[in-house]
Amino acid sequence: MKYCAYIRKSSDREDRQVLSIDAQKRKVLEFAERNELEIVRVFVETKSAYKTGRPAFNEMMQLFEKGKADAILTYHMTRLARNALDGGRIIYLMDSGVIKEIKTPENTFRDNSNDKFMMQIHFAMSKKSSDDNKDFVTRDIESKLLKGEYPGFAPLGYLNVDDNGKIAGKQYEPEKQQLLEELGRPLNRVEIDPITGPLIRKLFEVAASGVYSQRRLADMAHDLGIRPRRGKKLSKATTYSILTNDFYRGAIRFRGELITDNVQHEALVPKKLFTRVQTMIDRRGTGSQRSHLFAYTGLMQCGECGCAITAQIQRGHIYYHCTRNKGPCSQKKYVREEEIEKLLKDVLAGLIIPSSFLSFAWKKVKQIHKLEAKSIDTQRKSAERSYNECKRRLDNLLQMKLSPKNVDDILLTDDQYIEQKRIIMEEMERIEAKLQDKKGAGTNWVDDCESFINTTQEYCRRLENGTLDEKKELFLLVCSNMTLKDEELAFSYAEPFASISKFPLAGQTAFERPPSFSEKKLATLAGKWRDRRDSNPRPLP
Repeated sequence: MKYCAYIRKSSDREDRQVLSIDAQKRKVLEFAERNELEIVRVFVETKSAYKTGRPAFNEMMQLFEKGKADAILTYHMTRLARNALDGGRIIYLMDSGVIKEIKTPENTFRDNSNDKFMMQIHFAMSKKSSDDNKDFVTRDIESKLLKGEYPGFAPLGYLNVDDNGKIAGKQYEPEKQQLLEELGRPLNRVEIDPITGPLIRKLFEVAASGVYSQRRLADMAHDLGIRPRRGKKLSKATTYSILTNDFYRGAIRFRGELITDNVQHEALVPKKLFTRVQTMIDRRGTGSQRSHLFAYTGLMQCGECGCAITAQIQRGHIYYHCTRNKGPCSQKKYVREEEIEKLLKDVLAGLIIPSSFLSFAWKKVKQIHKLEAKSIDTQRKSAERSYNECKRRLDNLLQMKLSPKNVDDILLTDDQYIEQKRIIMEEMERIEAKLQDKKGAGTNWVDDCESFINTTQEYCRRLENGTLDEKKELFLLVCSNMTLKDEELAFSYAEPFASISKFPLAGQTAFERPPSFSEKKLATLAGKWRDRRDSNPRPLP
């Protein structure tokens, strides 16, 4: 007889205790040599047998049907089939005389009722084992999801941690393990990678600008030092997968279901930043490969029909015009890039505040802030004293309840204890809320505001000297709803730039102190910048 040797092992749960491919192959071939069996071909498979469609198995079945082999040698019957269709196919071919024998190192099965009955039992038991494991895995997944845990390996930028507090599997690196231990707390099952995590967040910040294509973002991820677990460069598809993965914002998306409550892992990216990245990705779309890159495409729409503004090169000059993708449009004029750039300079000029005023303003505002910080510090200390007093009252209440003198609840009944404890706890929660409001309020936000305002004063210079990417990022940062119609540019300033543009001195080049400009108005203006400091843009590259 001519034998086909079939070797299979998958990563499924039911195959964990099975010998490796090499070990199975060695056992099977040694058995064939001892028994002088003719092996016409060895088939090796690394797929699960729970479903049909195994390429090597199907190829082996075709070999039998063509009459080029008539027997199977395998390590165990479970290697051949764990589903009813493949098991039935083997038995049918044996009924037809196509397969005459199936050998394992322990048993031989031939075309007789007893052997085929035992084969059916083997295949049925294999399927039952697979079904049981599938049910077990399903329950395990559901249990983890209910606890807010991701039922799989954490994505790039996170580390899986085992029960002993050690980084699991091939993710382990001594340097990362040491950095996690320096956190000084019990480690969670999923922790932010102390090295790769900050790089992933930086990638989100870059993507939020909306300037770069997916291919360029993949290149920038490589430049940042982000490497997949296999050590190669991130592909465009992998970069897109990272930037759209809800896991990074502290949520779990599994099999189409989004889970946001009781999620155990820490968010790597703020929800606001994640949402902006999704908006930028949707805005750019997949796109096509462009032969030319233009500075101001993707920024504006036609003010008449709402179509995108595109550009083309004619006689060495770049012209912008409506794409007219939605139908007829009267906007047939072509605007040269120099004219577009002039219009955009006017946009940025509206943010310039006289430097002489800024010098005067920040000196006064810092004086006001110093008094404000002192007042906030006094309020904070008062709230802390009140909170400590509540804790003391809570301790006294517990001591009274547990006192030996409180026999038969003479001093304090259970209901009285619960009610008084509730009153104290509610008071503590109110004080905690006040402390949270005051947290950071006394920090030197004036320096942050001053740095931000000074940065805006350099935008015109950056427009003249910046690269194409820097120019586009600049206007995506400052403007929104930009439309071009009749060679005129209409736009809205994005916050917090809108507040600056509305300031009376914005757009002026000189400053003489107005008599009505009081310190109170200065404080109000600085307060607006302070309230929006979380929205302040990161510096341009």
